[in-house]
Amino acid sequence: MKIKMIILSFILATGSLFAAEFVNYSKLSSMLKKENKENGTYATTEEVKAALKSKDWLVADVRTMEEWSAAHIKGAVRIGRQAPEKGLALHALDMDDNFIKQNLIIVCNSAARASIEAETIRKMGFKQVKVYDLYSWIDECNPVVTKYTVKKDKGGTGLKFGNFYAEHCKEKK
Repeated sequence: MKIKMIILSFILATGSLFAAEFVNYSKLSSMLKKENKENGTYATTEEVKAALKSKDWLVADVRTMEEWSAAHIKGAVRIGRQAPEKGLALHALDMDDNFIKQNLIIVCNSAARASIEAETIRKMGFKQVKVYDLYSWIDECNPVVTKYTVKKDKGGTGLKFGNFYAEHCKEKK
């Protein structure tokens, strides 16, 4: 009986050590966003606008298809979060796996997912990897595009919907 208690105590103590090292999503993403701001790898809106026009930069969105369909930056590409390396290969590499876009700005709603994904993507050989939040883009009265209609998502049918702005931006115009 004593041996079982000793073993059980050891297992619980060992489990506690591993649990103490676990960093939850919110804490990890906050820590990484802070590091990006301190390191100058948190893009500004002006940098995103310049990247959209540049041949050396790619603006890549890691949000879900539903989030992308609701609102995205015109000119950005969706690579998703499930397998971003595959999405990046489509847009940043040529047929011989050479970079055609060496610099990257990763976008998501609050830059939380972008900050986490940037950790992996930086190790893939990109020259520069920055993160950016879509909320700043919208709050600064920049347009977003959407695939939604009053009926059903008509993505891919050739319909054009134009640009949409946040409500507070309409008052300024």
